[in-house]
Amino acid sequence: MAEAFELSLAGAGFAFHDSEEAALSGIDLRVRAGEAVAVLGPQGSGTSTLCRLAAGLLDERGVGSGAVDAPASVAMLGEDPEAQLTGMTSFVDDEVRLPTRLSGSTRPVDVGAALHAFGMRRLLGRRLDTLSGGERQLVALTSLMTLRPALLVLDQPGLSLDPGARGLLAVALRRFCARGGAVLLAGHQHDELTAGADRVAFLRGGRLTAGPRPGALSDAVLGEHGVWSAVGGDPHREAPVRETSGRAGDARLDVRALTVSRGRSTIFADVDCRATRGEVVAVVGPNGAGKSTLLRAVAGLLDAEADVRVNGAVLVDGEHLTGMPVHRRAHRVAWVGQDPGAQLSASTVRAELDRALPLPPHRRRERAGLRAARAAEVERVLARTGLAEHANEHPYDLDPAQQKDLVIASALLLGAGVLLFDEPTLGRDLAGMRRLERVIAEVSAADVSVVLSTHDLRWAGRIAHRTLRLG
Repeated sequence: MAEAFELSLAGAGFAFHDSEEAALSGIDLRVRAGEAVAVLGPQGSGTSTLCRLAAGLLDERGVGSGAVDAPASVAMLGEDPEAQLTGMTSFVDDEVRLPTRLSGSTRPVDVGAALHAFGMRRLLGRRLDTLSGGERQLVALTSLMTLRPALLVLDQPGLSLDPGARGLLAVALRRFCARGGAVLLAGHQHDELTAGADRVAFLRGGRLTAGPRPGALSDAVLGEHGVWSAVGGDPHREAPVRETSGRAGDARLDVRALTVSRGRSTIFADVDCRATRGEVVAVVGPNGAGKSTLLRAVAGLLDAEADVRVNGAVLVDGEHLTGMPVHRRAHRVAWVGQDPGAQLSASTVRAELDRALPLPPHRRRERAGLRAARAAEVERVLARTGLAEHANEHPYDLDPAQQKDLVIASALLLGAGVLLFDEPTLGRDLAGMRRLERVIAEVSAADVSVVLSTHDLRWAGRIAHRTLRLG
């Protein structure tokens, strides 16, 4: 480990070239050797910008002010960990070794020991394209840790991790600090990682204020700063079964004995999942258990993958969907994935929604009326998802939570009886969580069934009528 140092920001600020307002202003922050500091704030507060400023990754994108003193050895995990996988390797072992090799070091890397620190030794020899989002995140972080940096900067490090993985990562970070390293972590949610920090600060409007000790962070304190708390929830306790508008046995979604295999490996076998009208079912389980795979299989998105075999039956309102083309299936089962950017392609938010609701076959004289009806429906969904004021913006100018809300809005326009939400809480602040809860409550009241995957067990226990556990 490098000699003791501290990250020091004194009156630091930053303004992007394309913005009239500073993203950060007057930041005073020190992170000493052996210390972990968490910075929490809502979307748009500047948490990601602060991480990049500390890591020296903003020089060409704007103008900085004040003083930033950081060590030469800095490693950063960004808010999109998959973007930090090099794309130069196919297997976990090679990916973990690669950063050390690229740094010019001849030091051998014990991949097994590095993965074991995060409880991921089982990933040895695995192909990267078979990993879950959380597993990819841990591989990216493991690769960075092999560099033995003096300062580790983590932007939303718990984003795709289950509570157990977050706990293991918290232990690994404490060991890192005990050896003299320093950690700056930031995000929009309070979790096991920020709870294990030595100090907490809040960021809002680009300005930093000191917070209480981590043990004193109540929901009320976090709420005042626009931060959601994902701490709590028993991984072995099922959500309470609550009544819905659907009749007992009135299954809108009926998944029977679903088995998914990739190559020679079985991801899960003989899974049954039923959801009545208006019922919210939360799919929970550790990273790699197959939660996302289950939702993708129900949506029919795995049928075209050559090395994947899907067996079992999927019925919606009694109709078998097996073999149904994906574009037709989407009007019965609408899917919202973890990566919203992969589902967006239009130049504005409104255009994205227009594309999701094409006009039906019609005569020319009917076109004006159909367009007016579509415009009214789009405006209604924009208001419903909190996107009305962003209607003319480019989807990629939205923050990640708003991008996911846009994909949800597109799904609502399809009029499907079943909505599949894959990790809808990822990266959301308090306001984003409240928007999501309102949408789920509204569609549930309209007899739409919702099946969602999540690692936020506390939230699942409150929002879901039932849970389905994998792994």
